[in-house]
Amino acid sequence: MAANALVVPRGAGHSTAGQAQARDGVVVDMTVLNTVHEIRPGHVTVDAGARWSEVLRATLPRGLTPPVLTDYLELTVGGTLSVGGLGGASHHHGAQTDNVLALDVVTPTGSLVTCTPDHNREVFDAVLGGRGRNGIIVTAMLRLVPAPETVQWHRLHYGTTSELVADQRLLVRAGSFDYVEGQLKIRDGQRVRELEAVSFTSASLDGLRFEESDTQVTSYWDFVNRLAAGEPVIRAAGLWDSPHPWCNVLLPDHAVESTLRHLESEGPELYSDFGLILAYPLLRDRISRLELPDSELVFLVAALRYAPEDATAMQAANEVLVQKALQAGGTLYLEPL
Repeated sequence: MAANALVVPRGAGHSTAGQAQARDGVVVDMTVLNTVHEIRPGHVTVDAGARWSEVLRATLPRGLTPPVLTDYLELTVGGTLSVGGLGGASHHHGAQTDNVLALDVVTPTGSLVTCTPDHNREVFDAVLGGRGRNGIIVTAMLRLVPAPETVQWHRLHYGTTSELVADQRLLVRAGSFDYVEGQLKIRDGQRVRELEAVSFTSASLDGLRFEESDTQVTSYWDFVNRLAAGEPVIRAAGLWDSPHPWCNVLLPDHAVESTLRHLESEGPELYSDFGLILAYPLLRDRISRLELPDSELVFLVAALRYAPEDATAMQAANEVLVQKALQAGGTLYLEPL
């Protein structure tokens, strides 16, 4: 191997633009390092190749959970920590990178270094959100919090995007719900504007602008693992291994409604029966290690598309989305390695 060869870690391989590839270099498969080592009341130590579902299966029997989870749990710990790790609870707890207590890292020079916010801080800060370019995370000590046994899961449907976004702003600033996420999609030929609002105790829906609601009480595990049921459906449709030209941008509050309306105006063929647009409301002061727009309230907007054949039109649409986001003062967010 040449001395200047690029070495890149690869977890579950969900990166959006080839970040887990290395031209003329070496890709390190991290999934073989997947052990959950130690669980304590306030933390768990895991290998970087462990999937979040594996972490939860180890911690939930003890009544504990990481405070922030991505919607899809079959991503690796190291993969999401390399980009940030945002989810519907980030308005309370920040990114997953804000809930790391310590790391073991192989640096670009080949040294194995233990680092924390107080020890080898420069390495700690460089690899969290470092996209795998500043070292390889080997193990991580993650913060744990008490996990609820059950949750109230509200799916609220809206007539307009403006009403959906207004309620997201209201809920995030009030802090009354533990998980908040908006979705725009087309199902059975109909536009759906949906807000998922989840509470670990009980919270009121009074004053919200939704037209219809579906509420259920379910186990915490069934909620956080809710996307597992969709994977075999997408596989059966032949889309799991097809190109996924997904695009994620972080937008200042003032730009989110116009951007979502632009995405809604795109042709339905760009989303099909499986694609959708996600909109997560975030509080800027909760997140410390990502490049964010200069706005008290920030939205992660993700256009999730599946290309059964030619992805050219979807890629062109993504380029337009990126340009609109940057012109509005937004930034990019990458999928895990």
